[in-house]
Amino acid sequence: MKREFSITLDGTAYNVIVDGNSVLVNGRPFVVGFEGDKVLVDGTPLGVELEGARAVVEGIAYALSVEGLEQAKSAPRAAAKVVASAGSVTAIMPGKVIRVLVGVGDIVSEGQVVCILEAMKMQNELKAPKSGKVKAIHVKSGQDVEMGAVLAEIE
Repeated sequence: MKREFSITLDGTAYNVIVDGNSVLVNGRPFVVGFEGDKVLVDGTPLGVELEGARAVVEGIAYALSVEGLEQAKSAPRAAAKVVASAGSVTAIMPGKVIRVLVGVGDIVSEGQVVCILEAMKMQNELKAPKSGKVKAIHVKSGQDVEMGAVLAEIE
């Protein structure tokens, strides 16, 4: 599924077109994928974390805003309005939730897979950022989500 949107990092705007694993940023092509908990950009592994309105790339924080990514009409609006916290499992990019592997009240360990997100024709395991009890699940299988949407909360 081809998607076009804008990302602003620390005041600089970027036009992004995603089509499969191909990503055009301001017209420049990149191949993006995943290896473990790293994002691969043209084969280079990068640690990327999304924390609300911030993106942390290799330990450096950037102010982040995204425009032009609309949620699917069938997706509940509440998922996009939840504010990320330290125990949040968030969508690392726009995609579709394939499977939710935990339920509210479950005890999870740090690094345990909480849900599977399909993005750019790849299935990505989204893991618990810390050990604890699942406080809330904000999505269901088959739901389309925006980048940064809070999928689950662990306390």
